[in-house]
Amino acid sequence: MPADVRADASAAPDTAAVGAPRITGRDLLTAGIYAAIVVGLALSGISNSGFLGEGAQWSRGVSAALLLAACASLCWRRSRPLVSFVVAGPLATAEIIGGGQISAYFLLFEALFVPVMHGSRRVARTCTVIAIAAAVTAMLAALLGGLPGPAVFLVAMIAGLMASTPLLWGWEVRHHREARGAAERLADLEHELAESRAAQAVEAERRSIAHDLHDVIAGHLSAVALHSSLAASLADREARESSLTASRSSAQAALRDLRSMIGVLADEGTGSLPSATLDWPSLAARLRARDPSARVEIAPALTDPARVGPAVQAAALRIGAEAVTNAVRHGRAPIRLTAGIREGAVRIELVNGRDGAEPLGAGMGRAALAHRALAVGGTASSGPEPGADGSPGWRVEAVLPLHGLGESSGGSADEAPRTEMIGR
Repeated sequence: MPADVRADASAAPDTAAVGAPRITGRDLLTAGIYAAIVVGLALSGISNSGFLGEGAQWSRGVSAALLLAACASLCWRRSRPLVSFVVAGPLATAEIIGGGQISAYFLLFEALFVPVMHGSRRVARTCTVIAIAAAVTAMLAALLGGLPGPAVFLVAMIAGLMASTPLLWGWEVRHHREARGAAERLADLEHELAESRAAQAVEAERRSIAHDLHDVIAGHLSAVALHSSLAASLADREARESSLTASRSSAQAALRDLRSMIGVLADEGTGSLPSATLDWPSLAARLRARDPSARVEIAPALTDPARVGPAVQAAALRIGAEAVTNAVRHGRAPIRLTAGIREGAVRIELVNGRDGAEPLGAGMGRAALAHRALAVGGTASSGPEPGADGSPGWRVEAVLPLHGLGESSGGSADEAPRTEMIGR
């Protein structure tokens, strides 16, 4: 029986692949225990008869020398398990056949167990095949050698037990060890996957907060900048005060939304971010402030939960806010915004003129448009488009499903061609 089977079961897998042979203290201890067993049984006089004839075929000293050499090979049982198989196996087998020392059975058990337990899978399979072939050869030799029936039965029993027991035990322990290693690797992969998902969730939340801040605050600040610049250029006192009032109102709205957003984040709640000052009429007012002749057409069904899902309503409003913010900040008259339900989808379109000398933007706003639309299963695009007279222009277009991903569809067909006209 191996001296440290339990320790072997929890040992690190397959050290046979290590570059240089490494003898550990545990291996020296195991070899020393087997050597003590060999010497103790030899001195006690307990022995068995060999299979080559009556009594032992060589002296007790020769048997002890053979078995001690086999014990010495166990020093490499972990680092080089083939050494134990090649040295201890044949020496123990020879002692069983010709010498009869009982300790040879223990060493043969260890010689067959070690390569299966500590060797590579290829080494384990090769040693298993060799051991089974040797056992079968011993049985055939006993049958063909003319031994009496009891002797043949004894050879078959010893060969079968000495080959099957250490091999089966070694493979069982090896399978348990490999299964535990696979389970540990799977647990590590699941832990890494959980960390990756958590990091992705944090990143998605970060982008969501950045987009919401941009949508809620940027429009107000753009209005503040626009009216402040306008007030500085107006000579009429009443018009200047009106522009400053509008600027102050936009600044107060931005501050109110910012406080509301900070409150949501501080409470660690799951509610939606504030939208009290973000609605379609307020977007129309922003466009009118930029272009008094701006044309805004918004279908009432956009705010009807029975026609458009809540997620799509929110996405459409955010996309509209981003488009309006860009038009107010960078656009020029004429400006036209249409939002409604056509061909079974929510369609938003904003067209405005622009200064041809101004470089095209590629910042957070355009990315936010696509992100908002994609989140509910839609598409959004923005880019330069010449106006009817060939002047530089800009076009934003979004197509969203009536109900977002995971929302149940309860709406009917397309919205009738009636629209709410907000400003001209």
